[in-house]
Amino acid sequence: MTKRDYIIKQLSKTNKKNFENYVLTRIWHLLNREDIKFVTQQYVHRPNGHALTDMYFPQLNLHIEVDEPFHKKQVQLDINRETDIIQATNHIIKRIEITEEIEPINKQIDEIIDFIRSIIKNQEMTGKFESWDFEKKFDPDYYVKKGYLDIAENPAFRRIVDACNCLGQNYIAVQSNWFKSKVYDGYYLWFPKFYNNDEWDNSISDDGLIITEKCKNPKKAEKWFNNTINNPVKRITFPRRIDNLGFRLYKFTGIFETDLENSSIENGVIHRRVADRFEMIKAD
Repeated sequence: MTKRDYIIKQLSKTNKKNFENYVLTRIWHLLNREDIKFVTQQYVHRPNGHALTDMYFPQLNLHIEVDEPFHKKQVQLDINRETDIIQATNHIIKRIEITEEIEPINKQIDEIIDFIRSIIKNQEMTGKFESWDFEKKFDPDYYVKKGYLDIAENPAFRRIVDACNCLGQNYIAVQSNWFKSKVYDGYYLWFPKFYNNDEWDNSISDDGLIITEKCKNPKKAEKWFNNTINNPVKRITFPRRIDNLGFRLYKFTGIFETDLENSSIENGVIHRRVADRFEMIKAD
């Protein structure tokens, strides 16, 4: 996938939402900055479920919401939703109200553009601006040079081998989803898949804090369970995900440790997230 494909696919998600499509495409074209990344329908966890914000700029910690006419009937719901998003992310939310006339809509969009440009200018002046490099974020060397993986920055890789090599495995190719770290004592690299099949029934909680691993094969379950419980390790975890554009990625989801007390053969092995960030050995 190229940056062109990414942009087109993001905007295409609004094709059947006329008001949203008009606002978001106008924002993107008026901004006219290919070094700024945007996401449409950005997933945000809430205490009870999740929210999808209409447009999100990761570099700016800014969400744009398009308030179509029906929003006038759910003012309190929108307030609660916005409060949940701000508390979960500490991001800024800007709203654009859809009116009967086009001029007020365009005026609001112009104000949003001015606001975005002011954030970018401030970041550039303070040396905090980081240009959107589409390929770089999938490059293991990018994270090695940063020296850490942090779920707040959504690190993801296109291939298992890339994630492995980010952590010093130096593989050419891989055919597994479980690797003992060559560099970090006591750690394993784990690439779980969350779907039910004949052998496994694995799942992750909505908040991403708990992974349940269950072997369905009665001939293997007891041996696997005992081995897992008796040999606890820290798991640098990259679940296989299908992103909102339909692309397969292996996304860093934190460090997990096995909950020995609450695990069982019947209910599965419980792994709990103990860290959101993993500090790596920095490249020279």
